[in-house]
Amino acid sequence: MFTKAFVSLSAAKKIAYLAVFTAIAVAVNAFSVDVTPALKLSFTATVGFFVGAMFGPVGGFAVMFTGDLIGCFFSGYAPNPLIGVATGLLGLIPGLIMTHMRGNFYVKAVASFVLCLVLCTAGLNTFAIYLMSSSADSVSYWSYMLTRLPVQIPVMAVNMILSVLLAKLLNKAGTRFTIS
Repeated sequence: MFTKAFVSLSAAKKIAYLAVFTAIAVAVNAFSVDVTPALKLSFTATVGFFVGAMFGPVGGFAVMFTGDLIGCFFSGYAPNPLIGVATGLLGLIPGLIMTHMRGNFYVKAVASFVLCLVLCTAGLNTFAIYLMSSSADSVSYWSYMLTRLPVQIPVMAVNMILSVLLAKLLNKAGTRFTIS
């Protein structure tokens, strides 16, 4: 992974890389593709995967959390701490799995995205949206989650496929993004 190369950089270069990826996280947080009225395709998990794999769990969390926080101000929404933490976890979870676990790249990538789907998207994000919406008065959290999950699974699958393809391209380009 890039993490070893990142550790060897000077403090100024680390800050510059983190700032660039925070800007990317802000842009991706503000951008989504409307596939259907109910399905919005976001690439936040792809950015979180790469940031976590490149900068480790702490850098991944910091970049994604900060990107969400700044993105809220640009989009005019008030920051929601639960959604901010969930977005930060999109960098932390792959950072832990990709940099600290041994094993096949593909297995680790799938594990990262499945955990992000369960903990971040279906868990914290859905809970935060449930609390903010009028659904809290009419349906249970579990019912609300079960209606969101079928829409979120394809979004996370697209992010996983895109991340694996981009990692393969980076590896072929000689960027030392290790795929074992």
